[in-house]
Amino acid sequence: MTTSPVARARILDILIALQPVSEWTTAVLDQAVIHLADSGHPFGMNDIRLIVPDDECRNAGLYFAALIGHDSLHSDEPQLLRKVGEERSINPKANGKKVNTYVLTAAGRKFIQDRQAARTEQRRAAA
Repeated sequence: MTTSPVARARILDILIALQPVSEWTTAVLDQAVIHLADSGHPFGMNDIRLIVPDDECRNAGLYFAALIGHDSLHSDEPQLLRKVGEERSINPKANGKKVNTYVLTAAGRKFIQDRQAARTEQRRAAA
């Protein structure tokens, strides 16, 4: 059974609502993605798993899905992440499952940097 992009976006919204990624985890993963993207090489969950604490890794899949889901919900805007390949997961629990590799687009970098700036402003306002 195939689902339309709109249906996939709705499903993603429901999943994110049921198990939200905390602001802290989003902030950690935003930093990791910007760092990995700065290398100029494709990155994915294997790279995240190597540099992010386990607690934040557990929600990294939802974090990536939210960035990709943003593309489905806002098809008139540029992509945030572009899938460029696949590799075998280094997570022993994944049993060799393939995981995607991505590059962060200019629009994705701006989206994350804007989100980081908003968090900084929110902290300033609260102080």
